[in-house]
Amino acid sequence: MQGLSGYIHAEKGNMKIRKYSEIHNMAVNASGGTILVAAGPDIYQSGRLQSTVVKKFRKELDYEIFRFDAVELREGDLKRHLLENSLFSAGKLIVISDIHKLWKATVPELLDAAQEGLIDSALFLSSSKVPRESAILRKLEKAVPFYVCYEPFDSDMPGWAKRLASEENINLSREAVQLLIEYSGRNLRRLSDAVSKLALYHGPGVQVDRDKMMEVISGTGGADIFHLGDMIFCNRRGEAVDTAWSLLQYGEEPVGMLAYLFSLWQKVIWAMEIVEGGGGNREVSAKTGARYPLLDKLMKFTRTACKVDTAVVAEAFAEADHGIKTGVDRLLIFSRLIFTLTSGHL
Repeated sequence: MQGLSGYIHAEKGNMKIRKYSEIHNMAVNASGGTILVAAGPDIYQSGRLQSTVVKKFRKELDYEIFRFDAVELREGDLKRHLLENSLFSAGKLIVISDIHKLWKATVPELLDAAQEGLIDSALFLSSSKVPRESAILRKLEKAVPFYVCYEPFDSDMPGWAKRLASEENINLSREAVQLLIEYSGRNLRRLSDAVSKLALYHGPGVQVDRDKMMEVISGTGGADIFHLGDMIFCNRRGEAVDTAWSLLQYGEEPVGMLAYLFSLWQKVIWAMEIVEGGGGNREVSAKTGARYPLLDKLMKFTRTACKVDTAVVAEAFAEADHGIKTGVDRLLIFSRLIFTLTSGHL
């Protein structure tokens, strides 16, 4: 078996997959011999890909599924699993998480498999790291299909909303798509949960417009997360605090509220910079991905939002995030954030 240095000249070139749709198609059409890697910080995308691969091999190809954390595999373990025949199935799919933690002695076994190929086995490898953070990921990126799961861009979100809605067999109006994107704040897990709720509430085959969407995601007491954003960036401090309290009282997730406000704040900042530089609706839309009705809101917020140093606001969001994770009173967390983002003049 070669040492690690023996693979430096055996690398095939960059195998990085740029689009989620491409790696998803590979997962859907996977077969014996497939090796796929999903790395990066967005665990929602890697989780979806893993579920797709597992479903393919379990239900369609009749493979056994073996799951390991990389640290569990000692020298010889991976090679043995790959060489042993499956007794009761057509083959075996080996799913390995945290692949960046693979023991050094086991790395050559994995790279041998990548170089020589598999027959009646397949591998799905995942990691929260990216290639620049891990030597094994850099090698895999050049040897097998490799997708980095980053948080999607704003321009990607309409496609994700439509993809998830199609999977749930519901149809979204254009305005509902925009509201979902605004609500999710580029968080795919939050977007997926919202679409699932819409499907469960309204049933399959329904056309979901703005009103049907608001029935599901608005607070039971009449307040909704969009109103919270409106009050903050219209610089209405008292109403913003009241809305935050109402949302918390009626069960809105603090993490989701914070993610939404952070995403909206970023868009407001971009819009303000563009307008101050002489730009208008078209430039703001191109930068933020916003369409009606969010675009109209952003243009309004450029006139009404309180101007606060971005470093101060970024620190306030970081403190709020830490507070949520450490059990600080939720109303106190959002009151402090709202006080940072508003002037209290209204």
